[in-house]
Amino acid sequence: MDMSVVAMELLKGIGFFFLHPLFYILLLFSFYLGYKRVQRERNNFHTRVYDVVDDILVPLFPGLLAGFVLSILVIGIGIAIPIGVIALYALVYGAILITGQARWLSSAYSGGLTLLIALVLPEFETGLLVIDRWITEIHTAELSGLALLTSFLLIVEGLLILKNGSKKTSPTLLNSKRGKVVGAHEAGRVWILPIFFLLPAGPLFPTEYWPLLNLELSQIGLMAVPFAIGFQQVIRSTLPVHAIISNGKRVLLVATIVLALSILSLYLPIFIPFVALTAIIGRQIVATLLKMSEEKQANFYTQKETGLVILGVLPHSPAEKMNVKIGEIVTKVNGVRIRSAQQFYEALQLKSAFCKLEVIDENGELRFAQTALYDGEHHQVGLLFVGEESQFEDKVM
Repeated sequence: MDMSVVAMELLKGIGFFFLHPLFYILLLFSFYLGYKRVQRERNNFHTRVYDVVDDILVPLFPGLLAGFVLSILVIGIGIAIPIGVIALYALVYGAILITGQARWLSSAYSGGLTLLIALVLPEFETGLLVIDRWITEIHTAELSGLALLTSFLLIVEGLLILKNGSKKTSPTLLNSKRGKVVGAHEAGRVWILPIFFLLPAGPLFPTEYWPLLNLELSQIGLMAVPFAIGFQQVIRSTLPVHAIISNGKRVLLVATIVLALSILSLYLPIFIPFVALTAIIGRQIVATLLKMSEEKQANFYTQKETGLVILGVLPHSPAEKMNVKIGEIVTKVNGVRIRSAQQFYEALQLKSAFCKLEVIDENGELRFAQTALYDGEHHQVGLLFVGEESQFEDKVM
């Protein structure tokens, strides 16, 4: 086989991936999540923290990289999935996207539901040749390959949460059980993975409408399909990075169990439904345990006797230049001790061209941060706090 031809077909496949309708649907969904986030930030703080497009750009490269790495693994093992199963997976994605919640795009839910539906789907005819062919392919497919793919995706999900989940989390305001305003951070991601995998070759439908790479490898073709992994978590009891790392580790634990069951399903197909149920239930248990832990622990982003807890830092602001961090406590501003957002603002006006902060860091150590302020900056240093108001009336300081 001419390797130059193979390379050219692979390049075409990458190009076809970016023309795939599902890819753009997922991008639009990410844009929608970013738009809703910006609306919430403006309602809470009268300013956005990050651009809408950050919800697309931050997870884009990690997702593409994970997809290509996973493609090598899937092709190397020889997982073959017929087009009917892929179409079913796409329908599951469509149903999940309607909810508007990124967390349901977890590979545990999407892969687990696809497996369960494929197992219980009855045989019937619609009269439409393509759909009937897909239904037949679902019933004749080796679902152990899909089970293995689901476990791989869940492993990748855990790794992406660990490495990328805590970047650019969004500050928010919530009402506590006692009716007080408390701060929190919301992490939300949709990673889009381009996965090349083997499928039985043969007449499917016009290839100009689908990214099909027919390399004629012993009647086996390659198809590039966009897969999505969603993640969503609200943290109010600790720093975002700590809670998200804990989440990622637990997801990896569930993924390991699912992987073991999927390997067993290669030899004993009776384990296939256990793969699906373990993925769905295990992922839900992780989410429930994290939520219960958050509810039991004290709120971290609240008013403190010692000063103001930093809930957020605006990008490219004087506060970012001073290298102050989320979770640090501002005790003094320009030498004046402060305990409220109003006091912070008043102390800031004492020296309109300069800002000196006394802060307590994560380790409880006292340090100083200072910077010069230029025209217009003394009103917006770029720090977000939880104020004393009973309603969401906090402003950027």
